[in-house]
Amino acid sequence: MSIDLTRVRTIDVHCHPFLPNERPYSEIEFLEELSLSVRPGMFDQKIKSKTGMMYSGLNMYMQITIQRLAKYFSCEPTIEAVVRKRNEYAGDFSSYTKELFNNVKLEGLLVDFGYPTPAISNKVFEEITGFPSWEVYRIEPVMDHLRDECNRFTEFVEAYRNDLRTALEKKGVLGLKSIIAYRSGLEIGPMNEKEASIQYESFRENKRATVKTLRDYCLHIAMEECTRADKAMHIHTGVGDGEVLLHKASPSLLVNMLREDKYMNTKVHLVHGGYPWMEEAAFICSVLPNVYMDISLQNPFAGHGVKRIISQVFEFAPFNKVMYGSDAFTIPETNWLGVKLFKECFTEVLQSWVEKDYMSEEKAQTIGELVLFRNFEEVYKKDIEHI
Repeated sequence: MSIDLTRVRTIDVHCHPFLPNERPYSEIEFLEELSLSVRPGMFDQKIKSKTGMMYSGLNMYMQITIQRLAKYFSCEPTIEAVVRKRNEYAGDFSSYTKELFNNVKLEGLLVDFGYPTPAISNKVFEEITGFPSWEVYRIEPVMDHLRDECNRFTEFVEAYRNDLRTALEKKGVLGLKSIIAYRSGLEIGPMNEKEASIQYESFRENKRATVKTLRDYCLHIAMEECTRADKAMHIHTGVGDGEVLLHKASPSLLVNMLREDKYMNTKVHLVHGGYPWMEEAAFICSVLPNVYMDISLQNPFAGHGVKRIISQVFEFAPFNKVMYGSDAFTIPETNWLGVKLFKECFTEVLQSWVEKDYMSEEKAQTIGELVLFRNFEEVYKKDIEHI
C-alpha cells in the first residue's frame, strides 16, 4: 500500500467563523480576504510580465490557492477565471461551503468566535457549514467589556472569574483562548495582585494599554479556571496578523509559567505551534506531558513551506501531541485549502519516512490519522460527542 490521506476525516482544531459575502468579489477583494495583512493597498498595483499581469502582494500561499481552486472549478489557473467561477459557485453560499468541506473530508471545527468582530453567532455559522462546531472562549473580550462595567479591581476580578467559569460549563465550549501575545507578550510573570490592581486604572482608560502585570494576572486566572474545569487553555503563539508583538511571541517565553506546579495537570494548547519557532513548541510538547500544539496558520499560509514545517515539528514532537489546524477566517476556501495542502504535504513526509525504513506504511498511515482527527478526539474526549 501507499500512504493515502485523501479520504481521512479531518477536524480543524483552530479557525474562525465567516459569513457569506453580500456581493460578488472583485479580484482585489478576494486577494484581501486571503491575506493576513490588516493594511489596505497590498494589491492595488499590477506587475507586468511576459505572460501577463500579476498583482503586487501575491505570495506563494495565494498562488497555490489559485492553482488548486482552478482545478476544483475546472477553469484556467488565473485570478480572473478563479474569482469569476468562485462568484458563480458562491451564489448559494451554504451549499458551496458544504461542497468544499466534503471535498476534503472536513467534518469538524474548533472555532474562536472572538474574531472577526462583531461576533458571528455559533448558530448562524453552523447553518452555513452544515455541521456542529465547538468553541474556545476568548478571554480578552471579557476583560474589555468588564472594564466598562467595574469601577473597582476587586469587582472586575470577581466578575471576570465568574464569566470564565460560566463559559467553561457550557456545552460545546472546550476551553479558553488568550491572545496575550498581541497585547503584552508571552513572558508571563507570577501573579501579582497588588501591581495588577494599580494597573487596572490604566486599563480602564485604554483597553489596548500594555498593563503587562494585569494581563499576566488575568491569564493566570484563566489557567486556574481551565485546571478546575479540566479543560484546555489555548494560547496564541508565534505569528498572527500585522499587529502581533512578534518579538514577544515565542512559545519558549511560556516555559516558566507552564512549569509551575499548579499547572502540571493543566491542558495547554499552543495555537499556531509557535511558528516560526515551531521547533521550540515541539520541544515543549516533548517534555511537558499536558502541552499540545497545532499547525494552524503556518498551514496553509506558509504555502510550499508546509512540508518543511511538518518535518521539523516531528523532529521533537510526539505523534500524539500535534493536531491539524488552519486558522482560516473570512472565507471557506482557506479552510478547504488548509486541509488539501496539509494532506498533500503530510503524505509526502510520511511516505519519505517509509522509504527511509523509519516505519511501516501501516504506522505512517496511523500517524496521519492521529494528527488529522484522532489526537483531537483523545485530548477533548471528555467534552465532545461522537461525530
